[in-house]
Amino acid sequence: MKAAVIKKKGYMAVEDIPIPAVGPKQVLIKVKYCGICGTDLHNFAFGISAPDSIMGHEWVGFIAELCRDVKDFSEGERVMLYKHPGSPTPPLRIYPRPVPSSPRRSGTYAEYIAVSQSRIIRVPDELSDKQAATLEPLVAAIHAVRLGNMKTSNDVAFLGAGPIGLMMIQRVKQAGARSIYVSEPVKVRAAKASELGADQVFNPFEEDVVTEIIKLTNGKGPDIVYECAAAKNTLNQACQLVKRNGRIICLAVYQEPITLTPLDWYQMQPEIKFTTNGDSTPLDWEISVEAMLKGLIDVETIISTIIPLNKIQETFQTLLDPLNNKMLRVLVEP
Repeated sequence: MKAAVIKKKGYMAVEDIPIPAVGPKQVLIKVKYCGICGTDLHNFAFGISAPDSIMGHEWVGFIAELCRDVKDFSEGERVMLYKHPGSPTPPLRIYPRPVPSSPRRSGTYAEYIAVSQSRIIRVPDELSDKQAATLEPLVAAIHAVRLGNMKTSNDVAFLGAGPIGLMMIQRVKQAGARSIYVSEPVKVRAAKASELGADQVFNPFEEDVVTEIIKLTNGKGPDIVYECAAAKNTLNQACQLVKRNGRIICLAVYQEPITLTPLDWYQMQPEIKFTTNGDSTPLDWEISVEAMLKGLIDVETIISTIIPLNKIQETFQTLLDPLNNKMLRVLVEP
């Protein structure tokens, strides 16, 4: 099969490797789509992923083969990753299997992957393949919005409007945020943030985001700041920006040291919470599926590009270049 294999920091090569064999209680998945995740971009850029590994985890696919001891699924069923094996079965046709899961051997920037039956769920018929491949980042977005404990009178700011930020903007708009401010240097993402409900969008390369947003909030700053950028200065910027006793929810995954200057903001006494998709709960998955089924969050509007596997190297390089990137969410079709 074809797979995009990490060779060194900043470089993947598409290679022919054996199709993985299914072990006990495993299924073989033919991958339909795998979304490019921001964490994968950072792992690629900073050399976090080991040579000869395969990244990719936001996938949807079809069961191509089952081990003989798998009784709960059938060949041809459409499934996706589920991160809560052993949890009580949530509603909305999400069916985790309470059996031990095996470690993930490789990711889904590949034509096939073998996974434990405990780590997959059936995709509701009403969801498209593109929606299913975007469910996992939506779960992260929903979890972060819930952590923010937003009230309808709150002003909210986003530092970064990548795919997760764009889904969060939709959610806080529905929840009744009084105003939504966004800092985003990539033009296509800034335009989409405005389209999805941001009241004002700033380019941090050209404007003093902190000064401008504090001015628009009558000098107090936003009640909640969502840090979704993982740039060297954005967490410190969030602390400078948030109102006194406000909340900062940090989804950003920092792969290198960052600089904080508490003297600039310690008197504001912000509450800072860090979160990743690994912190999500079965309830977050339930809410996310329901939001898609009811059309409350449009994830397909943020999917700008579908690429074949042989375009993955150049696409990663483009996504990491904010001055030249013209893409939103990208799906890989192996």
